[in-house]
Amino acid sequence: MALNSAFRTLSVVFVLMLALTGKAMSQSVLIPSPPQIAGTSYVLMDPKSGRIIMEENSHERLPPASLTKMMTAYIVERELDEGRIAMSDMVPISVNAWKTEGSRTFVREGTQVSVEDLLRGV
Repeated sequence: MALNSAFRTLSVVFVLMLALTGKAMSQSVLIPSPPQIAGTSYVLMDPKSGRIIMEENSHERLPPASLTKMMTAYIVERELDEGRIAMSDMVPISVNAWKTEGSRTFVREGTQVSVEDLLRGV
């Protein structure tokens, strides 16, 4: 009888230990190391709260680089969706557009290129 009582007590203690250990392990959160980013400046922000999660040189002024291309593609797609332009519309290439610094394409000053070809060149 005493052996049975000791076994029962030991079993209860063992089950409690398992329950508490399992709960503690399920609540532990692994936080990964920040990724290695090749850029000289970045900001990662929570869009719901606006809280900055991490940043590096976030106040450094830099040229927009590919952001300009992404915004151009976004605006062209929006204009296409709203029917204000068509892929076949011809766009005149001005002197200012042709002389702009940055990525270059096949277009020449004074020519006309379709929206489709320009979008493909982005």
